[in-house]
Amino acid sequence: MFLQDKYIVTTSTDFNVLKSLINNSDFDLVMIDSEPNKKIERFCSAIKNSTSDLKIILTFVYSKKTSAAENRLRDYISAVFYKPFDLTDISNILPGIFTSSTAQVK
Repeated sequence: MFLQDKYIVTTSTDFNVLKSLINNSDFDLVMIDSEPNKKIERFCSAIKNSTSDLKIILTFVYSKKTSAAENRLRDYISAVFYKPFDLTDISNILPGIFTSSTAQVK
């Protein structure tokens, strides 16, 4: 909801819908709210292989059990926002993601 004030936002929880939207639209950014796992890794890899300029942000609550999966995902994503996050910080950081190749946000 916060991002809808500044950006055109489309949401979905269905991976097939997301893939279709990404392949048939001109999106600049995909935000995924999920713990890193194999399914998310395959999804991000497929996105990057088909749309290399698309920025991907992953949001989740950090835990030691997700660190290995997160490290594998770093090859495909532009940034990580660990929850809880400050919405003001996010609104300040998002424009920079489009000007840098990678951003590591905690």
